[in-house]
Order: sequence, then structure tokens, then C-alpha cells
Amino acid sequence: MPKSPPGRTDRFEDLLEIVRLLRDPGGCPWDRAQSHVSLRQYLLEECHEALEAIDRREGESLVEELGDLLVHIAFHADIASRAGSWTAADLVRRSALKLVRRHPHVFTDGPQMASAEEVVGQWEALKTAERGARGVTDGVPGTLPALSLTASLQKRAAAAGIKSQDQAPAIRPERLAALAKENDRDTKERLAGQILEDAVTELREAGVDAETALRSAAYRLRDRLNEAERVAGRPLAELSERARARIWKGVRS
Repeated sequence: MPKSPPGRTDRFEDLLEIVRLLRDPGGCPWDRAQSHVSLRQYLLEECHEALEAIDRREGESLVEELGDLLVHIAFHADIASRAGSWTAADLVRRSALKLVRRHPHVFTDGPQMASAEEVVGQWEALKTAERGARGVTDGVPGTLPALSLTASLQKRAAAAGIKSQDQAPAIRPERLAALAKENDRDTKERLAGQILEDAVTELREAGVDAETALRSAAYRLRDRLNEAERVAGRPLAELSERARARIWKGVRS
């Protein structure tokens, strides 16, 4: 017998009820089979899709992608609730209390903050006080993309008083030449990693977020490829080398 969805669908509790019905006996076999671990890859994909909607400034797409993230939250809450770990109410309560606790300049008579930088400093100080002394890299997710991870670790190192050493430009011709001549795979990867780390350092010290810059460059390349194929009217691989070069030069980058 078909299940009846809630009468309303505009509240978080309505979404929780729909997820509960999907995961109840007689619901959806796929939904019932999911766990925190099995949903991990889909959560990562949804995060990246939301980021792409932000980068593209697509309001409707962002609504949909953030909604998909909200569905994931509802699923994880249902899984945890059935296991007796925590509930959606616990999640909302802890998040709300944290926001209030970390903003004393808004919700108490605490010192007023004159800039966003002061707010960030206060947030980090309050977090340290709540959690106690932790390692310099605690709280930096190892699953971050490599450039973001490097930048985050460098920020932590700088905050800990470890300053980056003065270095020559990261992509010096001689470094690239040494990399090209190296045959040992491990050594080659180590040299390449050092070049990338140094590049992240230089960009960070110049006030540029390497991950954002690289993503923007990738998007520009993607858009240029799409435009070239649109102009060609067929797959670029089907064109002659001369025709392909002419079209590629003519499309904007």
C-alpha cells in the first residue's frame, strides 16, 4: 500500500518525515540500505555541485544543490536516530548554541568587533578555549583537495609562528629541468610536490587563494573548449590540425 507523504513540504521536519518514510520497512530498498559511509561519495559530489553553482552564479541551481545537501543532512540524521546516536534536534540545537556562543559581540555585552578579521580571531580563540589545547593541524580535514590542504596547513603553521623561508620563484627553469631529467618516480613526485608547495606559498603571500585561482582557470579552459566545439559544429578531434588551431585561437579564453 502506498505511503502518504506529509501534508506540508516547506519545513525541515517535513523533509525528515519523508526520509523516515523512505527508510521505513516497505519504503525504498536503496534508501534503507544507506549508511553514513555509503553516502560519503554522494555527499562529496553534492558539495562540489553546490560550489559549481556558486561559481556560475546560478541562483536556481544553487537552490537545488543546497536542497540536495539538506537531503543528505536529513538522511544522516535518520541513520543516527535509528542507531540511537543523535537526532536532528540534537544537530540543530548544537549548531544554534554554537553560533550564539561564538558571537558574544552580538548576543552578549562582549567587546564589539570592528572588522571581519577581529571576528575570525575571536572565533578561533573561543574554539580553542572550548576544545582545549590541540595539535597545530587538528581540525584540518585530510580529505581537502591538495591545494586547499596545503594552504590550510601553511596558515596553521604561520599562526603557530612558523614562517615560510625566503625562496626563489617556485617554477624556475632549472627546477623544471631537474624534474624532467629525474627518472625515479618517488623523487620526481617529491620534486613536483615541492614546486607546488612553493607556488602555493607565493600565491598565498600575494593574497591569492590557489584553489580558487586554479578552479577559475579550469573553468575558463572548460568554457573555451565548449565554445571552440560550438564554433566547429562537430567534435574538435574530427578537424584538421590547421582548422582546430584556427578555431582555438579565435575563441575567447
